[in-house]
Parts: sequence; structure tokens; C-alpha cells
Amino acid sequence: MNKWRFAFFVLLVLNLIAVIGFFLFITTPSDNFKTYQAESSPPPEGNTVVVNTTKADFEGIANTYIADAMEGQPMPLRLAVTDNVSLSTELTVFGVTLPILLTFDPVVLPDGNLLLEQRSVEVGRLDIPPESALKLLRDSVDLPEFMEVLPKEEEVVLNLTEIPINGGVSVRATSFDLEEDDIRLLVTIQP
Repeated sequence: MNKWRFAFFVLLVLNLIAVIGFFLFITTPSDNFKTYQAESSPPPEGNTVVVNTTKADFEGIANTYIADAMEGQPMPLRLAVTDNVSLSTELTVFGVTLPILLTFDPVVLPDGNLLLEQRSVEVGRLDIPPESALKLLRDSVDLPEFMEVLPKEEEVVLNLTEIPINGGVSVRATSFDLEEDDIRLLVTIQP
């Protein structure tokens, strides 16, 4: 009887170590993770035009640049713009595919980038804290370089100024009004 009790406790300890190890693995930031610092930079020099766009157009443009950044790989996530901004993806954990939907409120930063403040998270039917869901997204999905996930702040930053656009063109957001379906982008063409 004692050897079975001993074996049970050994198995229990091994399971606890595995769970703690897995938790540490998914919550530890990667080596190349950097914190976002909003800077108020002057607008780039060149010829500038303000482009008014709709939610549907912005969604299409954003998903096109995400697909281009993935260089032919399957798109790991999809951005949708409705009454809010949402990111949806699927992750496979232990052979099980989990649908993830993250919902955000957009805020235009002084430097023209777009800050997405997390509003809600849905991971299948699981109840996962928003910080954990963002860590899972950051560590599991190969995101484009212009998307920065900040789990502790429960935010995602779309660095519009860092999107690779050919021909010396840069983009900055000036307003992002989803209620009025009015999104304004400042497009600068460098000489």
C-alpha cells in the first residue's frame, strides 16, 4: 500500500511541475520583445494628403498589409473593424484548435500610430485573463513587425508609421471615429 501512495505522490509532483513549466513557458516574454514608447514626432517632410476612409476600406487595407508581411504564409490573424477593432486567430494547443477573438477600442497616438486598448477576449469557451490571452497571441503567432503586443498593458499597437510602403510613402492616423465611420489617414510622399 505504501509503494502505491508513494507512486501517486511522485506522479502528482511531476504533473504539477509540468503545469508550472508550461505556464512559465507561455508567460515569459521573448528576447526580442520591446516596450512601446509613444513619441510625438513631427510629420515627415514631403507632399502630404489627408485620406478619408471607411471602416470596411481600412479593414481591407490592414488585412492586405498583414498578408504582405506574412510573405505568402497563411495569414495567422484577421483584423475586423465594426463598432470596435477585433483580431481573430486560431491557435493549436496540444492538438486542439482554439478560436481566439480579441476586441479593442482604438486610440490615435500623437505620433500617428494606432493604440488598441483591449475590451474583451474570447478563447473558445475558456475564461482566460486578457493578459494571458495577449501573451499567448504574442508568443504563438508570427505577427508582422508593425504589430506590437503589450500583454501587461492589455494593448496592441499598430505602428502605422513602420508599415513598409514602397516609393517613400508613409502613413499616420489623424482620427479614428468608428461611430461616424470616418477614419482619416495622413499620407506623405517623400520627394
